Amino acid sequence: MKRLHILTLISFTLAVVIFVSKRNNHTTLASSEGLVVPKEWLKINEHPLTPAKDVRPPDQTFLTFPEWYLVFSPEEQAQYYTHTTSTTFPFMTHTAQIWESYAIVNNQIKDNFPPNDDYHLMIRVIGVSASAEYSVKEWYETVVGRLTDTYAPLTDEDRFNAKFTRDYVDFINDLPWYQFDFAKSLKELWTTTSFFGDNMGRKLERRYILTSELMVKYIYGKLIGFGTQQVYEEALLTTAVILENDSLVYLPRYNRFVGAATELAKQGHRFKEIAGNNSAILVTVLTEAGDNNPPGTQEVFIQWISSDLRWKRVALAVPVADLHSLLQQPVRIEHVFDF
Repeated sequence: MKRLHILTLISFTLAVVIFVSKRNNHTTLASSEGLVVPKEWLKINEHPLTPAKDVRPPDQTFLTFPEWYLVFSPEEQAQYYTHTTSTTFPFMTHTAQIWESYAIVNNQIKDNFPPNDDYHLMIRVIGVSASAEYSVKEWYETVVGRLTDTYAPLTDEDRFNAKFTRDYVDFINDLPWYQFDFAKSLKELWTTTSFFGDNMGRKLERRYILTSELMVKYIYGKLIGFGTQQVYEEALLTTAVILENDSLVYLPRYNRFVGAATELAKQGHRFKEIAGNNSAILVTVLTEAGDNNPPGTQEVFIQWISSDLRWKRVALAVPVADLHSLLQQPVRIEHVFDF
């Protein structure tokens, strides 16, 4: 028993040391302290032309960033797992980026818009959930995963993890994560991967951790889905847009909005209202280090892509009336946060 306590203490100490050494200083960097968006860009549209049922609070363009980060993070993982195992992924840096970005966007809306308590609560719930998941994964990969790591995904199980993560990302780009069919993925894990083969220790260890993850997410997803139905109304899957000629069009919401809005911008259209708002709208672009920001925008913060430091995510604010100009420029737009 005494030896077990000593081994536990050594493992914990080792985990802490590796956590600190693996923590990347490139996380989320605010453009400056406090409010950086011009105050005249932060306003409430008192008399929207948009139907009332399609109007959303103006602060949600900022508040949806932490929510969408939990799509960007799995997307980064999916790309990483195609060439490297999950054991070396910087989970703790991603945990930090969740809360750093939330603090920065909150500084842009604080005292400028009415309180949006329900949305803040939702962000804190999903932020805590993601932080717990990433902390457990970092601990496990540091203490256990590193003992079997093959670095490149050589086993069926590591390759399955890459495929599952990609399928999951493709799904949550359009629908809530808790609707994903984790039970189907669990079945695929056990029916499409060989039980025997090279790197047997890695295969067994990965089969164990992937089975545990999928089972927990299946149960937790069912609980979150039930709770969400009781508390929140079903989310609209379209965004109402008023164009320069006062015509009303409905564009797909979430990830597909940027493509539809870009097409309108390239046709020469301008945006008068988006979801009933004519204030600032948040946009993220992916750029290489050293690139300049597009004109007519205000940088809110940058986030280095921690698994590939050649790239950074830049969060930009732009007035709704000027969004068309940004969409026409040759930049790699990641997402338009359509309230």
